[in-house]
Amino acid sequence: MQGSTASMRRVLEQPISPEEVSNAMRKGGRNKAPGTDGIDLEFYKVNWETIRDDISDTMKQMFMERNVTTQQNHGVIVCLPKSNRPITPADYRPITLLNTDYKLLARVIAHHLPPMMAELLQTSQFCGVPGNTIFEAVAKVRVAIAQAEMTRTPLCFLSLDFQEAFDRISRKYLFKILRSYGFSNWFVERI
Repeated sequence: MQGSTASMRRVLEQPISPEEVSNAMRKGGRNKAPGTDGIDLEFYKVNWETIRDDISDTMKQMFMERNVTTQQNHGVIVCLPKSNRPITPADYRPITLLNTDYKLLARVIAHHLPPMMAELLQTSQFCGVPGNTIFEAVAKVRVAIAQAEMTRTPLCFLSLDFQEAFDRISRKYLFKILRSYGFSNWFVERI
């Protein structure tokens, strides 16, 4: 965040508005299981005009004051079978049921990041860079292979699958990387 560190920090550290919460709510899928509080997204949508100010205040407290209760960030892990006759643990897909207010906060924070990704990430990176897709990555690989074949240039191609990589990375390391990119301690401590 070299040149525009101050402006990026302002965007990341601004209070959450009711409009942002409303937008995050609209992006949520239908018929999702609620967390331990039993309140699903449909409740928020149907009652938005009544609860708007209260939910917005809750989001501000959770983010600006870092006031997230144990109940709000508590998740329940449920293992769903991938097939009709699961036999091994690999035949199950674990999901975590989180409370809707916590999911909304995460969605609002995530919405603040994409404009910065293009500046922070390499142009050769495809995941997380706005406008880049996996299809473009495949096309670049094909072009490189075709070019090597046409020029008879030796080429070594290595494909790595970082399946579940995010689940395995140390949060301490991840936060250190975010700080090295210029994200403030204030912001990092809230994610």
